[in-house]
Amino acid sequence: MIYTEMARRVRHDLIKHLDIPAPGQMLSEAEARVLLRRLFDSANGICQMATVWSFRLRHDDNWNEALSPYLDSILHHCQKLTSFESDLKKNLLDGGTVDGEIIGLLQQIVESVHDFDAQCMQLYQAENGAESVDDEAAALEFFQFAPPEETAPDPPEPSLPFPETPIERRLRILVVDDNLMSIDRLQSHPQFRERFTWATLCDENIGCLECPKRDGCQLRRARNYRETLEVLMRMQQRHQKLDALLMDVRFDALEPQELLWLPEMPHINQEEQVKSLQGLIIARRLRQNPQFRELPIVLMTTRSRLPENAARLLQDLEGLQFVDDEASLDVLATRLESVARIGNESPVESGYFWGTSARVQNIRRQIEIMSIGPRTMFITGPSGSGKSSLVEHIIYPLSGRNKLVTLDLSSVPDTLVESELFGHVKGAYSGATHDRAGLVEEADGGILFLDEIGNLSLENQRKLLLFLQDKMVRRVGASHETRKHVDVKVVAATHLDLSAEVSAGRFRFDLYMRLGPAMRISLPALCERREEFPELIKTLVLKILDSDDMHPYIAQISRNSKVVVDFGTNQAIDTHALCVRFKPATRDLFLSYGWPGNTRELESVIDTLLLKALFDMRVASSPNKIIEIDHYYALSLLGVIGKSMPAADSSANTAPADESAPILSLIHGQVGDFNELRQTLEKQYLCLLYKKCNSDLGAMGTALFGDGSKTTRHKIMIRMNQLGVSLRTLKKS
Repeated sequence: MIYTEMARRVRHDLIKHLDIPAPGQMLSEAEARVLLRRLFDSANGICQMATVWSFRLRHDDNWNEALSPYLDSILHHCQKLTSFESDLKKNLLDGGTVDGEIIGLLQQIVESVHDFDAQCMQLYQAENGAESVDDEAAALEFFQFAPPEETAPDPPEPSLPFPETPIERRLRILVVDDNLMSIDRLQSHPQFRERFTWATLCDENIGCLECPKRDGCQLRRARNYRETLEVLMRMQQRHQKLDALLMDVRFDALEPQELLWLPEMPHINQEEQVKSLQGLIIARRLRQNPQFRELPIVLMTTRSRLPENAARLLQDLEGLQFVDDEASLDVLATRLESVARIGNESPVESGYFWGTSARVQNIRRQIEIMSIGPRTMFITGPSGSGKSSLVEHIIYPLSGRNKLVTLDLSSVPDTLVESELFGHVKGAYSGATHDRAGLVEEADGGILFLDEIGNLSLENQRKLLLFLQDKMVRRVGASHETRKHVDVKVVAATHLDLSAEVSAGRFRFDLYMRLGPAMRISLPALCERREEFPELIKTLVLKILDSDDMHPYIAQISRNSKVVVDFGTNQAIDTHALCVRFKPATRDLFLSYGWPGNTRELESVIDTLLLKALFDMRVASSPNKIIEIDHYYALSLLGVIGKSMPAADSSANTAPADESAPILSLIHGQVGDFNELRQTLEKQYLCLLYKKCNSDLGAMGTALFGDGSKTTRHKIMIRMNQLGVSLRTLKKS
């Protein structure tokens, strides 16, 4: 038995399913019995298994005496625990609590097992070299585990005009495990009793907790793949929904004939191997079955040690979720509930539009896993596809971290990048008149979002790589002794193909590998999501109308009205609702246009169309509750027709058609957030129209609103002044 396998088996048999109560915590009778069995059961209780493993390991051919002190420590604490057996049983079954001495002893057992585990790993690496754990490291990178204490709280519910009704029924879970202890501990815990019900092999019309045959009943969970399939087929026949499947990874108690084998993977053919991977093998087989391809599956395993060959088994598998089997039951309950919602998730979360396509849902699950913990995240996708919004609205809340610090590397001169990131001391270079902390230090305890990382020079890439390797920061010009460790989760994004940049010699291969390209989050272009346009348009319209600068327009039309969006269907509208209506021709235009600026361009176009439609209604003082989107204005914004705007009249000296272009081509220079983008677009568009109309505000009013009156001319002049446009200077130019 190799050292890593020794550690894995000891952890599995001694501290898995060990729920240490808090001091003074009152346990129900069911919880008390589960804890007592876990500690003192004659077959697989902790005290018994410590003695068994002490004998087995010392007689193993690979036993190393360097492990003896660690194993002796485990055995000593377990033997000491045995002396409290009778008193603890009497106290708990009489309704008492676990005293502090026993709680401390249980914590010492857990610490001793962790120490034994760490020593086994050191011996293994010393004898085999770092290369021997590549497969395990790859699997760890895939799983992206985080300690229980870093598990983020559920993100806040999105503040949409029409939130979905929450699921009120208890979620139905199927437990697949060879050990009856797993279902015992779940069914005895108050949170699980309140939030979950169980899929079983039993035909009794009574809950497990109320059943007189409960003790030792094997029907409360599935033990192997055959029984798992039987439960799933029974539920389908009864038209029952299974919300999630909770499954162990290791199945030591199964006989060879009960195991699911992998003939297509001949390198996994040893009984011990197959037992250690049985949960992953069952998950793989279920994913290959079209009936269960979308079934939410949660696998329980230890975050610091994964079975050999796990990474190979998980190739091409999507949608699996993982939880540390040493985590508390509260953490497990929260995780299960989160996974069970996957099939019923809203297409919009915290203002971010996900949609419902399988591709995006897989990205959503991947982000849920990777957002937790300190690991670097790498996001790719075309410009405007929503990378920054994803970090701000999804990754940051999910991470549970206390701040978000952003740096757009495309906007910082290369000579200032190092100082911007790591800070500097006084006198480090000309102009450094005082000490200054960098963004890395500012982000301590939070997230550092590095946008457009592909813009970094090779030298700055080297410096970033050194930081990512050890998370140590030293200000420019400071001595090496001043280095300090920071707890920063780095999220990097780019629209470039970094693999091509590596091949061209413009990006370092080692930094590219450090970013974790195998687990990168690749956002699709907008043109690849045309089937989701109706829902996306509705989401953007509701978001824009809910913005502060749109409230005055909406208030003049209607107060407290429900907003509906008709995207080219000409549906009947509730007379009490405020309707934003797109013509069928506009719908067809949106679906056929290429959207090179992706979601950013789409949002800009919709915002401009809504602004014009609302301003038209305001000028006309129309009480109509239908906000009609101008199709011809949409054509002009997208550069489909020959001129950016129709001429005011035949006397207007308009510019030639070569100035017309899609909306984003009107914007010159860098812009920041969406409000700045909107103002930049509006300013440059009005300046262009002013020139086309030969400085005639009346012609501008007619072109924009069909009204060249004095009131409209005055409004245009005021608006251009607000945008910082001097009409006198513009006229001279």
